[in-house]
Amino acid sequence: MNLLNSFFSFFAKFFELIGTVAGVNPCGGWFDEPEVPEELTKLSE
Repeated sequence: MNLLNSFFSFFAKFFELIGTVAGVNPCGGWFDEPEVPEELTKLSE
């Protein structure tokens, strides 16, 4: 029974780690509004 309990504990820790990694915002290091090149803003002219 102890072996089965450790087996489930291992999977629980594994999926907890996956959830923690997936919860991190991948865009946290970027600015909210990146600078747009001038060539793209003047396309309509």
